Amino acid sequence: MANTGGMFEDGSQMTADSVLILYVIDLVGGPLQDDMLTELIMGPGLVNYFTMCQCLSGLARGGYVSRKLDSMGKAMYDITVSGSEALASMKYMISGGLGAAYESYIRNHKDDIKKRTRIGANWTRDAKGNYFVHCFVREGLNADIDITVPAADREDAETIILNWKNNAAGKYVEILKVLLDRS
Repeated sequence: MANTGGMFEDGSQMTADSVLILYVIDLVGGPLQDDMLTELIMGPGLVNYFTMCQCLSGLARGGYVSRKLDSMGKAMYDITVSGSEALASMKYMISGGLGAAYESYIRNHKDDIKKRTRIGANWTRDAKGNYFVHCFVREGLNADIDITVPAADREDAETIILNWKNNAAGKYVEILKVLLDRS
């Protein structure tokens, strides 16, 4: 197989993978975080990571997807008018079974996908080994809530993430009560 477009794919496969990316973004119906898009595309294991990155980069350069940073600096991707037009004309490249599998998966997990795009948390470590948890609630590209808190260790960081994802509104109210205590 000639390596004309990607690390492991030929040109026609790269085009098909690009159409698949447009299809998934369109199915979700709104901006997707970089990591969520990667998870959705790679879930079935049919597209390798490097090819997906190359296709996504090409789609952004070509104006088929928009790549914008949200207010927290995270990359968000959405389909453009040109992308919708390209998808409409090349949707035939997605095999029936593959398209149906993505449609079913996204339909069955749409609420979770939207929630995870809207409410999230992740931990990082600084150069000194300290743990920090970044918690957020986003509406579109804007963070309505953006909090970073220290954690004693990885286990505590993961507990904070789980608690935030399960009840961000309640945890935010608790934080505000503590911070606004005037006693």
